[in-house]
Amino acid sequence: MEIAENVHRVDDTSGSNCILLLDKNIAVVDTGNPGNAQTIVDYVKSIGRKPEEIKNIILTHFHHDHSGGAQELHNLTGASITAHKGEILKDNILRTGTEGGRPPFWYRWTFGLATALSVSRNSNHDSRRVVFEKTEVHQTVEDNEVLPYLGGLQILHTPGHTPGSICLYLAKHKILFLGDSVINNVDRLSRPLTWASSNRKLLDESLTSLRNIDAEIGICGHGPILEDDLMNKLRGMTDRPYNIPTWQIAIKNYQMIKKFRQTNNNKGEWKGSESR
Repeated sequence: MEIAENVHRVDDTSGSNCILLLDKNIAVVDTGNPGNAQTIVDYVKSIGRKPEEIKNIILTHFHHDHSGGAQELHNLTGASITAHKGEILKDNILRTGTEGGRPPFWYRWTFGLATALSVSRNSNHDSRRVVFEKTEVHQTVEDNEVLPYLGGLQILHTPGHTPGSICLYLAKHKILFLGDSVINNVDRLSRPLTWASSNRKLLDESLTSLRNIDAEIGICGHGPILEDDLMNKLRGMTDRPYNIPTWQIAIKNYQMIKKFRQTNNNKGEWKGSESR
């Protein structure tokens, strides 16, 4: 799917949106889940380009639904994998080849008694254990660095969802790539569920820094492309209070979170939810 001139979204991937920037060389923004690499290569061929033209895989952050296919795509094409240095300073979940957070027991309980019992307080099992190939990182980027794609792709460090989360700004096309720093719930934008209040504060500061960007098209990690009143929606989101308890956020957004969990592993785009 062509979003703008030389900017495409790869069809039929699972997990996150996967975006291609078609310059002399090709950059891929997020690969989605493990298993998407061949789909990406096939799409590149379908638009008349060659897989070996893919030179850079830019990861907005290290979660399997965005980056799980990165190593596979590198192995197929030789493309370098790029991420913010904040994602590799610690023992990161993606680079070690596993992912599986353990949110509070009360949160697991909200998704059904059966789920809560299967992942009990004393269980050794993670709440969503995912195993995939250990991922290399060949290049790190920093805040405000500009990569040479389509007139300049600006790196915007937006920690909060993860330490090294980044948004990307393509000034020539007025496109803002938001990763999972913003959730596109179709009817409005919202922030991702974040357990620690300190991370919520950090994320709020990150998103506030985006308020004055001149963007007309928004690409979140999941969901349809945003072209209608993008920046006013983003500013409206940052105007809403975020310093409320985690349990209140989870309950308020229960239906949205459930919908997201159910559809994240399916091919096609997430349709969001009507919950607020």
